[in-house]
Amino acid sequence: MKVGRWIQYLRDHLGGLKKVLAGYLVVLLVFDVLLPRHHGHLLTDRVYLFWAAFGMVGCFALIKVSKGFAHLLLSKKEDYYD
Repeated sequence: MKVGRWIQYLRDHLGGLKKVLAGYLVVLLVFDVLLPRHHGHLLTDRVYLFWAAFGMVGCFALIKVSKGFAHLLLSKKEDYYD
């Protein structure tokens, strides 16, 4: 399967993938700062990098909350099957 080979290639070259994605993030942040701001409806529309920071914090919070619920509800004690 081509998809399996593609995924394995990305796993083997994880350092390069991280650099490419970090570069892409930096380019998006630079565009956010350089593009002109028009009349925003909210105060947050006029704050530079607000939505990028909001999305990143929201993503990390969602991951942590989901992981906490998974450990709380799905995990079993080590001797559960004994």
